[in-house]
Amino acid sequence: MKPADSLERAIEQLHIKTKAETDRRILDDAFAAFLGSASRAPSGAGARQMPAIRRIAIPVGVAAAILVALILFFTIPSRKIASFGPVQTALAKAENICISTYRAGEAEPFQQIWSSKPLDLKLFKVGRGNQAQFTLWDVPNGAKKTKYVASGFVQTETILEPMPAELDKFEAESFGLVPFSDANGVPAEAQWSYLEDQKVAAAIPGAEVYDLTWAATAEETPSQTRIYRKWRLFADARSNRPKRVEWYSKRTPEDEYGFEIFSVVTYPGESDVENLVRNTFGPRSSDDPEYISTPGAER
Repeated sequence: MKPADSLERAIEQLHIKTKAETDRRILDDAFAAFLGSASRAPSGAGARQMPAIRRIAIPVGVAAAILVALILFFTIPSRKIASFGPVQTALAKAENICISTYRAGEAEPFQQIWSSKPLDLKLFKVGRGNQAQFTLWDVPNGAKKTKYVASGFVQTETILEPMPAELDKFEAESFGLVPFSDANGVPAEAQWSYLEDQKVAAAIPGAEVYDLTWAATAEETPSQTRIYRKWRLFADARSNRPKRVEWYSKRTPEDEYGFEIFSVVTYPGESDVENLVRNTFGPRSSDDPEYISTPGAER
């Protein structure tokens, strides 16, 4: 439904009846508030035209409708994300997350990552089919487990620290989902823009689309050459949570961006993550029932 249609319906449902004197008083108060807001905004044609608008004769009953329009105009929030920061905030609030990453043109992910804050674990899957390998970082139990699907062999190691430094850094960048660990790391010349192409947005229902473009420095690329990158975000219109991200790059400003990889992001429940871990590695130590000795058994 278009905003104009919503406004008309809201006005129709009011069924307001007023007198001319009431209309004039309401209209005067409404325009006074409106002009006050306009005076705080940058000067422009709209601000200069307001006194002229106020002198127009208003029919009986229309003043209340105008007041409703002004209220809706100033109170309906924009869902547009103004910068990269809110995306990081939304990700940080996610309790459980699953990131499935694909190469362009492929239908099966080459990497999947599950992270659960309540369970304090990270589960990685790389490869496909019998060549797949699962790695579990189970912090509460101080264990790192690796399962090789082809043989079914599970290797268990004791971890002496919660997470190694490289994994901490990887987590800060949401496991490769975002290009920078925080909003302060975004280059000053980077461009953040809202994409109004409805055909692109239609691919992910309920999402708004944004592009972040920047030029990677020579230090950031193995070939020591400048690469131009684009990170496309499909964010949930209500929560700002990423639903899908796409990565592009090009060698020169004149080239077309080449589509490289994309990630699909979901937010499973805690029990979903727990069941996946149990089905892959068996029960965790913390899942085992606590042993309680029989009273008098040691006598």
